[in-house]
Amino acid sequence: MKTGIHQQPLVLRPDELPARDRGTGAHTVSLVTSPRGATGFLNGITTFEPGAAIGHHIHNVAESVIVLQGDAVVDIDGERTPLRVFDITFVPANIPHHFENASDSAPMKIFWTYASVEATRTLLESGEHTRIDTEERGSAASPTSLVHEVARITVRPGTDEEFEAAVLAAAPLFQQTKGARTLVLERSHEDPLEYRLVVGWESLDDHLRGFRGSPAFQEWRRLIADSVAALPEVTHFRNVLTAF
Repeated sequence: MKTGIHQQPLVLRPDELPARDRGTGAHTVSLVTSPRGATGFLNGITTFEPGAAIGHHIHNVAESVIVLQGDAVVDIDGERTPLRVFDITFVPANIPHHFENASDSAPMKIFWTYASVEATRTLLESGEHTRIDTEERGSAASPTSLVHEVARITVRPGTDEEFEAAVLAAAPLFQQTKGARTLVLERSHEDPLEYRLVVGWESLDDHLRGFRGSPAFQEWRRLIADSVAALPEVTHFRNVLTAF
């Protein structure tokens, strides 16, 4: 499939992917993960054998679940609620919860989504703490911890619209570059002439050697040349903590 974009679309078939035995009668298949290109969320499917449950736990980010098959019970901070097929839950970060199969004879299945690739799980009874994207079995790929290029850019008075249009025009230049995962432009509330451009890269080399050494970088600089007051001030960051 040819798109001109570095990251490629995928079609995932759960029955062809490895399942992880949760050890409690539940089995999980991870679907969209950071090694497969996820940048803003993770998802997957967990199947519960009759009567199975997973331990009470919390996540550092919000989670939404939809029941795909069977009858379930969700326990959210001690409040238990029966769920049917296509019922949906939303649990904010750091709220204790777990799911159970309400049937002692039929399987139950849920589709889950976490609101960040930095999602973690902490089991309350044991204190075990893991990243969701390190739990996948049978994958040779490692979770991707993005390097965020943070460029502080000041524009000339009266050129804000021109600059924003230039960044929009330049977005494909970034997206077509190897290792580029995300691009976000933010504007300062206190100083409307100041912007922050944040680009997520798979590695520092993808930015410094790959993009900066390419014709795309020269075109990027050309597009913004007439609107910026000075060269962007660029620093690089990695995620240390996502608390909620």
